[in-house]
Amino acid sequence: MGIDQSHGSMEGKEVRFGSHASAYWSIVTTVISTGSVNSMHDSSMPVSGTMQLLGMMTNAFYGGCGVGILNYYIFIIIAVFISGLMVGRTPEFLGRKIEAREMKIATIIALLHPFLILVGTAISTYVFTKDPSVGWLNNPGYHGFSEMLYENTSSAANNGSGFEGLGDNNWFWNVSTGFILILGRFLPIIGPVAIAGILAKKKYIPESTGTLRTDTGTFGIMTYAVIMILAALAFFPALVLGPLAEYFTLYHPK
Repeated sequence: MGIDQSHGSMEGKEVRFGSHASAYWSIVTTVISTGSVNSMHDSSMPVSGTMQLLGMMTNAFYGGCGVGILNYYIFIIIAVFISGLMVGRTPEFLGRKIEAREMKIATIIALLHPFLILVGTAISTYVFTKDPSVGWLNNPGYHGFSEMLYENTSSAANNGSGFEGLGDNNWFWNVSTGFILILGRFLPIIGPVAIAGILAKKKYIPESTGTLRTDTGTFGIMTYAVIMILAALAFFPALVLGPLAEYFTLYHPK
């Protein structure tokens, strides 16, 4: 059949796709928040699980369902402000000054995503630690933590997939992820619209030699750096406790 399964784990995967295409699909679909799956994400290797989580944690990829340009716009505002401070130029975007009010809104929206995910994961971990009889973890240790982290991340990122070793059809997960979904979807819509309204009321400033250009490759790299730094600072500790710890335990036990 031309199927090469000499490498990779086939647990939770279809022979039609194999381990390679399954890993690729799982990462792409979590990056753009479609929620579609062609394999069981809970059976993915730790590094694949890390990439799935990181795609939803970043949550600002162009083309993402309901999250692409919406969240990317917030990071552009932050990148414009930081870039302006670094080079000593007035932060401007689309001919309007970026000032304290816009930055406060952008910062709150940027911090809301990790806040919902990490607080939700912390609460679920605490509840299970206090009363393991709730029985929603079928996998102990690092992978069990990854399951709870994924559940909250998927809810906040409008994804819909899950590490389905987690028994999530109960009142706790239905209520907690419901709140995370509402807050994680509607508040990030209000923020960018509010910033757009504030900028629309401001006087247009013609471009000059002192204007920071936002249509260059340099600014694109700067925006990428801002997104990656914020995502790393917010989520790297949680990833270390979950899939990364699982990887080093499995493959580098010493």
